Amino acid sequence: MRGAVVVELSDRSGTVVHRQRQGNRIVLSGRRLVADMFAGTGSGGTPTKVTHVGVGTDGTPPADGQTALLAERSPRSPISQVDVQNVVEGQDSDTVQRSRVSLTAVFDFDQANGTEPLREAAVFTADADGVMYNRVLLDSVSKTNAFKLTVLWDIVF
Repeated sequence: MRGAVVVELSDRSGTVVHRQRQGNRIVLSGRRLVADMFAGTGSGGTPTKVTHVGVGTDGTPPADGQTALLAERSPRSPISQVDVQNVVEGQDSDTVQRSRVSLTAVFDFDQANGTEPLREAAVFTADADGVMYNRVLLDSVSKTNAFKLTVLWDIVF
């Protein structure tokens, strides 16, 4: 499994004024979530799907043991679009067929604003608490009410 995120800031006319792409770390709690879903096990009942994206301001690099954003700016945004596709990677006789899940969440003009830049993002199984699947360290993103933030996440299995 591996993931990558694209973060875009758009102004009120819809023009993308900032775009960045970052690879992310699928943390231990996220790997366990997938293993529990596969096995039909897990503490506290049946594991649930990812439903929300959170953003925050902490610039600490991602680590396997992290289970939450380090300085989350609430509220989280619900995942508004999910697309699953089969993809082929590699060349010639060294190709592998994989599944790619693409998730989209939008923080509108009045959401996730603040004076401190956004530096982290993650995917969660709930709008509060829940299991954090992954965490990414972003280049600083200044989010104000002049911009809408779109988060496009690809996870390849």
